Amino acid sequence: MPTVRRTLEIVAVTIAALLLIELYLDTPLYRLLQPAILSPGEGALVSLPLVVQWDGPPRLALSLHGDDGSPRDLGMQRSPFELTAADLPEPGIYRLKVRAPFFGALIQSERRFAIAAAAPTPSPSPVAEPRLTKLNASLNALKAEHEQSEAENLALNEELAALRQENNVLMQELDRLGKESEEVASRAAAQRERQAQLAQENQTLNDQVNVLQYRLSAALTCTVWGYYSYPHPQTFPPTRRSVTVSDGQGTVFRTELGCESVRRTDPTVASRCFCLGTPLAMGN
Repeated sequence: MPTVRRTLEIVAVTIAALLLIELYLDTPLYRLLQPAILSPGEGALVSLPLVVQWDGPPRLALSLHGDDGSPRDLGMQRSPFELTAADLPEPGIYRLKVRAPFFGALIQSERRFAIAAAAPTPSPSPVAEPRLTKLNASLNALKAEHEQSEAENLALNEELAALRQENNVLMQELDRLGKESEEVASRAAAQRERQAQLAQENQTLNDQVNVLQYRLSAALTCTVWGYYSYPHPQTFPPTRRSVTVSDGQGTVFRTELGCESVRRTDPTVASRCFCLGTPLAMGN
């Protein structure tokens, strides 16, 4: 328990110290490790005097690098800091570095900018002409790079607009296809329902035709009906069965109904009524 309590006290003291440092320095803590140069802007073409301002530790070591790459120490300075013509005597491209006095390799930042050239005199000196030519070439290169970036941004914006328009067209086409698909599905469902109804009606008609055909065939094809009977069923074994085709008055069964009416009252009956004679059989 004492160890845990001591650990919590150390953590609380550390957090309080960090908060006090942030309040005292009036800057976010992460800027203590990575300062951000606010002025001048990256690649900006500036005029003198130049105000240098950063967000981070209040005091940093400054160094200035010219076209030849040789650094010039500007010492420890506070933000904001002003550079005059004495610090930047000639036009050209410069690189400004800021770093912490301690751990400078980890806590540092830099910014590149250019000083505009003065108006050319009618008779430039032969010594200044090469540097002026070099400066103009550098400025032209920066201007060309800037124009190229603007052209690329314009092309990207136009491509983005074209893609958005194409996307709108595709969305409208998808909506149209979706509606057509719904209509086709609805028509297909209605057609299936109609086919099922027609199939049911067709089955009903087939059943009715089969009944009519059965009745017609029974009425036209059978002319004599009869059934099996045992003349003497009381004997053992019973006598051979015979076919009865008429009633007791000698009337031949011409219909199944007449045969059934006698068969139900005959005690010697041995089968149901069945057809015995057809016009084709009688013709033979």
